[in-house]
Amino acid sequence: MLSLKGHQLLFVWLLKGVSVQARVRWCVALTMVAIGVMLAVAIHTVNHSALASFGQALDTVNGQASAQLVAPLGDIDDSQIDVWDSRRADLGIRSISPVLVVRTDRLTVLGLDFFKAAFVSASLMPSGADGATDIFNAKALFLSVAALNALNVRVGDSIVLQHGPESVSLVVAGEVPGAASQVIGVMDIGSAQWAFNRIGVVSRLDLRLEDGQTPQGLRAALQAQSETLQVVAMQDRDRRMSLLSRAYRVNLSVLAMVALLTGGFLLSTAVNLSIVRQRSELALLGVLGASETWLRRFVWAQGGLIGALGGMLGVGMGLLLAAVLMHWFGGDLGGNYFAKSQTQLVIDWMAMAVLALAATLMGLASAWLPLMQINWRQPMAVLRAGQAETLLFTKPTLKWSLMAVSLSMGLLLLPTLDELPWAAYGSIAALLCAGLLAMPWVLAQLWGGLSRALMHSHALVHSRVPAVCRLAVWRLAQAPAAATPLITGTVAAFSLTVAMMVMVSSFRTSVSDWLGMVLPADLYTSSQAMADQPGFDAKVQALIAAVPQVQRVETSRQRSLRLAHDRPEVMLVAKPLNLQDPMQSVALVGLARLPPEDGQNRLTVFGSEAMADVYGWRAGQEASLPLTAQGEQRVWVGGLFRDYGRQHGTVVMSTPDYERLTGDRSLSSVSVWVVNGADPAQVMAQIQARVQAQMPELAQLKWISASDVRQLSLQIFDRSFAMTYALEAAALFVALFSVAAGVTGQLILRRREFGVLAHLGMSEQDRWRLVSLEVGLLLVVAVVWATFLGVLMSQILIHKVNPESFHWTMSTHFAVGQWALISGLLLAIGVLTARWAARQGLDPRRLAESLRADW
Repeated sequence: MLSLKGHQLLFVWLLKGVSVQARVRWCVALTMVAIGVMLAVAIHTVNHSALASFGQALDTVNGQASAQLVAPLGDIDDSQIDVWDSRRADLGIRSISPVLVVRTDRLTVLGLDFFKAAFVSASLMPSGADGATDIFNAKALFLSVAALNALNVRVGDSIVLQHGPESVSLVVAGEVPGAASQVIGVMDIGSAQWAFNRIGVVSRLDLRLEDGQTPQGLRAALQAQSETLQVVAMQDRDRRMSLLSRAYRVNLSVLAMVALLTGGFLLSTAVNLSIVRQRSELALLGVLGASETWLRRFVWAQGGLIGALGGMLGVGMGLLLAAVLMHWFGGDLGGNYFAKSQTQLVIDWMAMAVLALAATLMGLASAWLPLMQINWRQPMAVLRAGQAETLLFTKPTLKWSLMAVSLSMGLLLLPTLDELPWAAYGSIAALLCAGLLAMPWVLAQLWGGLSRALMHSHALVHSRVPAVCRLAVWRLAQAPAAATPLITGTVAAFSLTVAMMVMVSSFRTSVSDWLGMVLPADLYTSSQAMADQPGFDAKVQALIAAVPQVQRVETSRQRSLRLAHDRPEVMLVAKPLNLQDPMQSVALVGLARLPPEDGQNRLTVFGSEAMADVYGWRAGQEASLPLTAQGEQRVWVGGLFRDYGRQHGTVVMSTPDYERLTGDRSLSSVSVWVVNGADPAQVMAQIQARVQAQMPELAQLKWISASDVRQLSLQIFDRSFAMTYALEAAALFVALFSVAAGVTGQLILRRREFGVLAHLGMSEQDRWRLVSLEVGLLLVVAVVWATFLGVLMSQILIHKVNPESFHWTMSTHFAVGQWALISGLLLAIGVLTARWAARQGLDPRRLAESLRADW
């Protein structure tokens, strides 16, 4: 009897021998697991770093304020500062500091009242180079160390900043020591108002509350007094920041988990093949005294070791990939949620440990199928020659598959959890399990029916169906349990590929159709400013309309609108509206519901689908919008429209109504229709020349044609889904590897069978042809079944996950050409792989030895 240490040494020695013998398969499986972990680690690390860096930036910009007062439309009349200052004692406010936030093309500039900011946001106070008097210089700008480095300037240098259509020249007068790591600038609030043409307004009021007062208590007090300004606390800011990109981050993480899942199927196939090769050795160990528990642990250890090594390798690769992605794409992975944010790598070691542990557990789970296929209690029977072909056969049923389908349907009925479609993701997983569990029954019914049809069609059998084909069908009909593991990984990987392919194709087609609807003009321009910046002069419309070959000119104004203190802002768009035919103005979903003609002059607006999902808007009902300083404005929701450009909500209203309510007559963008037959490029050049000559302050306007906008938008779409395309390729590789490993394992088990066929006169070419035909037939079934499952899963993605995640709806579009290409590639390479495996595994000398062996 071996001692405990001897058992351990034997265990390690055998495990080492197996890893050396199957090093190629183990390396491939380990690599796929590592790729899945790598993607998950990279996505989580990039998102975690972006959120941490963005939060740090906001902490710096916001200073040490306990809370903030903000207006729904962004600007606060600076005459309100004295009013709020007089109410401090009644509201529990110790200090109030007005702040003007100006976002330029190169950095964010904060205008501060330095006397008041010293009590509320001391970290934002500047240090002048020539004394305190410089802080009130009209051109003085103080930069953080990060800003000095990013802009490559020094104290005393001049700097030009682009703010909307205007250029502003300032002088770097000193540094901001308390904001060393953030790219920001600070200047006197009065000087900032004058320099950036923001006279009479501030962006927010930073508050320092009295001891005992809370932001929630202040919010309740203001709501009781029907105040229009909103109180924003630190936790509100964090939630709003998280909601900006949460759905995008979660969907990317789920895609990474899909990659990890496909790697798990490949790992299961590799372990299964290894165990098939080791059946005799494991049986011999059982005969020599190894317990069933010891043998099972040996099998578990193989899967767990591959998973653990893949997990550790994936963590290292993922951190490296995260650094590369942040360097090239920033912290948003193409989603444009954290544009211009300086992201530094922040590692969440707890999440890294969880992902590595998940890979290990997946490796252990991958050994479950091989464990179920070995008769541990009768090792002598396994050692007997020919007994390796004895497969576990139970009559297949649909019981477990139907239970999984029921679970999938039940999960679809559940609502979102914290506004994320976790139940829908669970429904997709349950549907995939249902499809895999139903495979033995499907194969038994299909091959059994086909075999019976061949038996009853004697004339057809003898005249047209080759003997190899009949043998292949009869073999598949007699051993459906053996065929199931061969294509399980293929069905799982290809069904996920089809689901992603249909979803992406539907999304891209819907976006393309939507762009055709929302880009009716020939030329477009924008102030290249954010929505909370001032627009350009409305006189530009008449100037452009006078250009030859210009048929029509339309303008619009965009503003950020805050509807909830803890949610991202929605976009308010003021543009000409055709209420007689709203489809010409917005991409309506459903019919328009205009207000009844009952004598009341209702303000009609249109909301995007997100307004319905998030704020409960319904077409044909009234809603409220904070459009005036006096309070909420009742509006009539004339309809809902599709907006793929803005995830968090859009409201469209007519330009005259917007100007009447807000008094803002500036513009954000211009749309130009040219006369029929005119060259848009020539008209664009004429417009630029005239604007530069007569309104040089607008020379920075960028013009682009509708076709270029469309092309650029689709390029951004493809870049955003590049990871999805990579996962499709990885899933296809998993499917092919599963076929190769499965065929190799089957040939080992069937070596005696092929020896008998060779002894009866079947040629080597026919044996290869038989294997290729069996695999080809199985792959055809796998492709059809996986396509069926993938289409069903894609419908959950299209009609459940996307609306609940991004508040977008779309129509299904099946990319037949892409599906045919991938399916053909899978079938062709799969059959060639099977033929190669048959050449390697059906060596005539080994077949002869299998017939001579008794034990």
